[in-house]
Amino acid sequence: MKKILTIALMVAALFASCTSEEESRVFEPGKGVFVVSEGNYLSGNGSLSFYNLENGTIYNDLFNTKNARMLGDIPEYLAVDGSIGYIIVNNSGTIEMIDMLTMQSLGTITNLNSPRQMVIYNHKGYVSSLYSTKITVIDLSTFSVEKQIEIGCTSEALAIEGTTLFAANWSGGSKVVALNLTTGTIIKSITTGMEPESMVIDKNGKLWVLCTGGWNNEEIPRFSIINTSTLEVESSLSFRTVSDNPSCLAINSGRDTLYYIDEGIRRMPVTATQIASTVLAEAGTSLFYKVAPVPFKGMFCVTDAVDYSQTGRLLVFDKNGTLTDTEYAGIIPGFMYYTE
Repeated sequence: MKKILTIALMVAALFASCTSEEESRVFEPGKGVFVVSEGNYLSGNGSLSFYNLENGTIYNDLFNTKNARMLGDIPEYLAVDGSIGYIIVNNSGTIEMIDMLTMQSLGTITNLNSPRQMVIYNHKGYVSSLYSTKITVIDLSTFSVEKQIEIGCTSEALAIEGTTLFAANWSGGSKVVALNLTTGTIIKSITTGMEPESMVIDKNGKLWVLCTGGWNNEEIPRFSIINTSTLEVESSLSFRTVSDNPSCLAINSGRDTLYYIDEGIRRMPVTATQIASTVLAEAGTSLFYKVAPVPFKGMFCVTDAVDYSQTGRLLVFDKNGTLTDTEYAGIIPGFMYYTE
């Protein structure tokens, strides 16, 4: 009788725990995309949304709903390590650590110098900066700044291959810095096209760098393709004219197909020897801002900034480039992160 009572109490406790966890959720988890919305500059109204690809529902303003406070001024990026997320808030100079299931804030790092992106390696977070020439290293076990590494330039996009961190010098720059993560020292500065804005690593270990050609269209935009073993630019693919304005290079989960914004959304294999000649998804009246391929039925998502002022939209496309859903997100929806 005592054994039966004990089991009954355990089941009741487990049920209560599950019920409590479900009640504390502010969105329905599943295969979907987190959307980081930047908000209006200096207004502190950035937000986080989740779009469930399985039920076609978007859940907005998750952080504020859970924590009763806003994320801050210009949330820029979301890095994830298991069940923990790190939201980089650029103009506020903060990083918010959150539980990815409940959206509960677990801590905040403040007083960072214009943080932009973060990648994770060996329980450390490496954070780029728009204004500082240093990479900030975060000890994720204590969620505190461990140190800063001088790289001699400002940084934006980050990527890791093996034990090498690649940091793109986007604002006014024309190089990617390779940093040894074991020693914390610079290996090499690799010259690319002007203003390397985004980059990805393909299945062959090649680093694709999308270079916009400069703020004033100084040169024709290009892809600089870097061998991550030799740290040399192996080849480059040029766009059409100096007036082209490509952005937001992304890659699929298989790392064999590239997506980017260029007069709409274009797609091409990593074996391509020239840029994509056709547009996969036309922008129409939308203002495409970011693109993210997702491993759910070969779909991809695009954010529409509208006019960089009012509430933006999340656009969902099937693998053929057909629009399947449109949802309102936050103001200036930008970076997206897929989860299952």
